[in-house]
Amino acid sequence: MKVFNLQCSAGHRFEGWFKSSESCEEQRARRLLTCPVCDDPEILRLPSAPHIQSSSSAPQMQPSEQTLGQEPTAAGQLQGRRALVQQRLLELARALVESADDVGRDFPEEARRIHYQEAPERMIMGQATVEETQALQDEGIEVVSLPLLAKPDSGKLQ
Repeated sequence: MKVFNLQCSAGHRFEGWFKSSESCEEQRARRLLTCPVCDDPEILRLPSAPHIQSSSSAPQMQPSEQTLGQEPTAAGQLQGRRALVQQRLLELARALVESADDVGRDFPEEARRIHYQEAPERMIMGQATVEETQALQDEGIEVVSLPLLAKPDSGKLQ
């Protein structure tokens, strides 16, 4: 197995393990490689060091021309990860909203009816106070609190 240092066009660095360098290049050319952070298919193979010097007096290696100016800042990486997490959370929230029945302020009572098999089992969403949520949990009813994601005027997720 060969281990290669890879980087996407957004600057995220990661490793790839391949049978050979030809296998790596073939997969890269066919756009089968994607960044594990942002799913970018524009992958660059970075130069690999043949060995690691352990002496602190060893000369510092200069970055190759290929990587100059491509090093992402810590703030840029964090911002990119935050945006990705926010996007994935929004996608998850949309999927939950689309598949759940909105019972509004009747949420605590409807959750109890479902729990005690007085109503058909299904995914519901609605509003409950902190006290109502705690009471449901005390009864063994699983409840997940999500922040209000809908814009009040449109009802669409933001």
